Amino acid sequence: MAKQDGLENASQPALQVIVLGSGGGPQEHNVTAFLVRPLKSGWSRGSIVALDAGVHLSAITRILEETQPTGLGSEVALPHVLESGPFAGMEIHSTSASTNAAYVTRHLIDTYLITHPHLDHISGFVINTAGLPGARPKRIAGLPSTISAFKTHIFNNVIWPNLSDENNGAGLVTYTRLVEGGSPALGEGEGKGYLEISDDLTVKIFSVSHGHCMERHTHRGSASSSRFGSVDVSSLASPRGPQIGNATPGLSSYFRSSAAGHPSAGQERESVCVYDSSAYFIRDAVSSREILMFGDVEPDSISLSPRNLGVWQEAAPRIANGSLTAIFVECSYDDSQTDDRLFGHLTPRYIIQELKVLANEVELARQIPVKFEPNKKRKRELEEANRRANRTIARSGGDDGPVSPKSIRPKRGSDSASVPSEHGTDSPHIATPTADLSLREYEANAISSLVPRRTPYPLKGLTVVIIHVKEKLNDGDSPRDTILSELLEHEKEAELGSEFIISKMGQSLTF
Repeated sequence: MAKQDGLENASQPALQVIVLGSGGGPQEHNVTAFLVRPLKSGWSRGSIVALDAGVHLSAITRILEETQPTGLGSEVALPHVLESGPFAGMEIHSTSASTNAAYVTRHLIDTYLITHPHLDHISGFVINTAGLPGARPKRIAGLPSTISAFKTHIFNNVIWPNLSDENNGAGLVTYTRLVEGGSPALGEGEGKGYLEISDDLTVKIFSVSHGHCMERHTHRGSASSSRFGSVDVSSLASPRGPQIGNATPGLSSYFRSSAAGHPSAGQERESVCVYDSSAYFIRDAVSSREILMFGDVEPDSISLSPRNLGVWQEAAPRIANGSLTAIFVECSYDDSQTDDRLFGHLTPRYIIQELKVLANEVELARQIPVKFEPNKKRKRELEEANRRANRTIARSGGDDGPVSPKSIRPKRGSDSASVPSEHGTDSPHIATPTADLSLREYEANAISSLVPRRTPYPLKGLTVVIIHVKEKLNDGDSPRDTILSELLEHEKEAELGSEFIISKMGQSLTF
C-alpha cells in the first residue's frame, strides 16, 4: 500500500516516486514525468532516476517554491535541510527555488528512462538539457526504437541541436539501448536480467502497444524494438470477440477486418503499423522492492499487437511474493470514450479488464510459485510438471512440441496462434526471454495444466496509481473524479482488492 505525503505505512518503504506531471494534456505544464529514488540512498549524486520528462525543471521548481520555508537566508540559515514536501531531507544551498531545482537536475539525476518518444513524454528533457550542462552526459535509456526516434527526429540539428555523443554531437546526452525483457547476461537470482542504472536501482523493460499508426507504411513499431520480434495478430485467422463497453466500429475494426483475408507478409507490413511504448520494472537492489511503471498503453483486447499479457506474467510472481506493490498505469479517458477514439489509451473498463488478466496470473503464480534460482529439487518438480502437462496434451490430441521464446503454442483444432481471453479476445501467450529457456518451457507447460483458483480479492495489497488523465477543460465533472468513481464501481463487481490512487502534480508516494 502506498504511503502518501507522510501518512503511516504498515511496511518499511524502499522507493519514493515524485509526480512531476500526472496528466496527458492538453495543458503542457502537466504532462507525464516522474522521479524515482531508493530511500536508503538519500539524496546522493545520481540517486534519482527520471521516468519520462514531458515536464521537468519547471515542475521541480514549482514543488520547491511551495515547500521551501519562508525566510531562507535570514531567519533560516543556509544550507538548510528541507523538512517537508517531496524533497524532505534534501539539503538546499540557495534562497532561489529555481537554483535549487537546477541543482537537482544537474547533480542528482543522471538517467532518464523514456517509455516512448511522444512529445508529452520527452519535451521537458529536450528543452532542459542544453541549458544545464554538467560534468557528465545525461543518459537516455529506452527501447532501441525510442533511441532511434531521438536520433532521427529530435537530436538531428533540425528540430533540436544534436546534443548526443553520436554523429558528431555535442556530447551532453548518451544513449542506452535496453534489451527487451532484460539481458540474460545481467544479474542473477531475482535480479536476473535487470540493468543497474544507479547505485541502488535496477530496471527491466518490456514493450507494449500504444495503438496503430494512421498511415500505410513500414514504421518503427513492434518488430524493430523487440528483442525477439513481436506477434502481429492482424495475421491471425480467428476473429475478434465482441467489444465491451462503449465500443463502436472504427479504424481498429477496419484493421482487424482487413487482416481476415490473410494478406501477404509485405502487405501486412504496409497495412499494419503499431506504435511502441514500454513498461519498466524498477527495482530497489537492496530490499528487492519493485514498482511497475507503464507508458501510454492500449488494452490487449483491441490491440493489433497485444503484449500486456507478457508484462502481467512477469509481474504476477512478484505480486504473489509481495515484492511488487505498485503499478503506475495510464487511464486517459473515462468510460464515455468509445473504442474508435481511444488512440492507443485505456479507460476504467479496460483497466479492470487488464487487472482481471493480471489477477488470473497472480493466482496461477501462487499455485506454482516461481523461484528465480531453481535448485535441483525445483528442476525435478518442473520436469515432473512438464511430464504431467505433456501427458494431458497427448490425451487431448494437442501439440506437445517445444515452444521457443519466439513461438506461440496454437490452440487445439484452430489455425490461430492465440489464447482466448475472458472477453472472447485472442491474445498471444509469449514466453519471457530473461529466465533459463528450458525452465521457462517447463513452467509454461506446468501452468497451462492448471486452472486459476478464484480467491477473494486476489490483488489485495497492490496499489494501482492512475496517470496520464486527459483534462476536458469544460465546466463538467473533473475527469479525475469521474475515472476514480468508475474504477471503484467496476471494482465492486470484480472484487480484485487493489487500491486506486489518481496521481496529481507534486505528489510523493512511497512503496
